[in-house]
Amino acid sequence: MFIILLLTHVELVIFMKLNRQIIIFVLLTCVSIIIYFAYSYVVQTKKMVGVYWGAFDPPTKAHEAIITAAFRDIPIKKLIVVVNNHSYKKYTFPLEMRIQWMKEIIESNELKKVELLYQDDMCKIDFLALREMISEPICGIAGYDAYMTWIQYSNAQDRALYDAIAVIPRGDEDPTLFDEKAFILPISPIFKHVSSSAVREFLKLDTTRL
Repeated sequence: MFIILLLTHVELVIFMKLNRQIIIFVLLTCVSIIIYFAYSYVVQTKKMVGVYWGAFDPPTKAHEAIITAAFRDIPIKKLIVVVNNHSYKKYTFPLEMRIQWMKEIIESNELKKVELLYQDDMCKIDFLALREMISEPICGIAGYDAYMTWIQYSNAQDRALYDAIAVIPRGDEDPTLFDEKAFILPISPIFKHVSSSAVREFLKLDTTRL
């Protein structure tokens, strides 16, 4: 009888321990599920705003490919395209024409969530200006040549303000990234050698033949 009671007590203790382990397991599983869905919700609702600066003098198919790639490969809810118009740089085409061409590219791709702005010496659209306009995380977008210029004329602390930096490869050179938050935004190889300067040279040659 004593042995039976002892066995019963042991079984009860084991059962209680097993139940406790099962309860802990179930609770941990529920917490993990809640955390997973909460994180997914935050990620989905906290999408970035992409900002793409450029002279677009003139806009090219490569610029168009970068814009479409940004929506395809970066979790952005909106894209701001900034047309540069600085006094220290000589432009072939006037600002109004470059803005109009960019509008046509945006409309031809039926891109609804694109805002087209311009910056000049009086109105600079940098991170501080962007932060006054938007509260979402910001992803800077730049071709590799523009990224290298950015590296040359800025410091790491300023670039670290951005939540991400998308760098587009140019030519056959493998991009070297100098920021932890920087990543490669790939586009079709056929656009890697397309540039505004090459288009301007082609147009110059074309007009001399007339």
